Amino acid sequence: MWSDFRTQFNVLRTLAIHNLQGQMKTYNYGFAWVLLEPIIFIAAFRLVRKLFGGGTTTSGMTPLMFYILGVLPLYFCLNGFKSYAVLASSSNLLSFPRVTRSDLAIAEGVASFAVYFLLFWLIAVPVSIYEGVWPPQNVIPILFALVVSWVMGLAVGFALSGFYQVFPPLKQFVVYIVFGFRMISGFFFCIVMIPVEYWPYLTWNPLLHITELVRDAWFESYVSPIASPMFVVECAVGLLLLGLSVERYMRRIPLA
Repeated sequence: MWSDFRTQFNVLRTLAIHNLQGQMKTYNYGFAWVLLEPIIFIAAFRLVRKLFGGGTTTSGMTPLMFYILGVLPLYFCLNGFKSYAVLASSSNLLSFPRVTRSDLAIAEGVASFAVYFLLFWLIAVPVSIYEGVWPPQNVIPILFALVVSWVMGLAVGFALSGFYQVFPPLKQFVVYIVFGFRMISGFFFCIVMIPVEYWPYLTWNPLLHITELVRDAWFESYVSPIASPMFVVECAVGLLLLGLSVERYMRRIPLA
């Protein structure tokens, strides 16, 4: 049993390294786009806020770190959605022994997590030092939120794979789904900016809890009134069970 586990771990590690070597190969600027995309979002929201909403943020949170902690944690989840395409497509790597579509999807997720985890700290550390909010108040909840965000994204990708296999146009809708979640998950706001009467509706979104947890853990001046680690874990476990169930069921249906 231990030998099989170690062999499977080595398979996933090799596939993850393979994915890292070919990361973002569809873009002309390679890894540079991984860095530029979140920076563009952060700069755009900061500029809009400065022009239309004033130069300060809620509860003493510094402007740039406010947006960094709203933008980057969501990338762990929203990029995990992409695993649905891996699970519903063929690959030459499947000809190797012990390699399955699930292995390919998990390995791609691990590679994505490694990239964005490094990117998070490469951006957050110098900016927080510049704005005088380094070190974070509590790094453990931050790490927890990043990992759970990634797990939820991967789980949703597994769940979407079944729908994508029977309805390929779903790929077009995923773009809009991702955009919608970005807008309602704390990219450019925190919950105390929203009227209290809307909180019961917004707090059903686990990604909003993720951004609230990260901001709460980083800034001493901010205490989130809604952040619930237990709710996030429950959502992650539920989505993971759903995703694995869909993936297991779709094994019976051959790829077109």
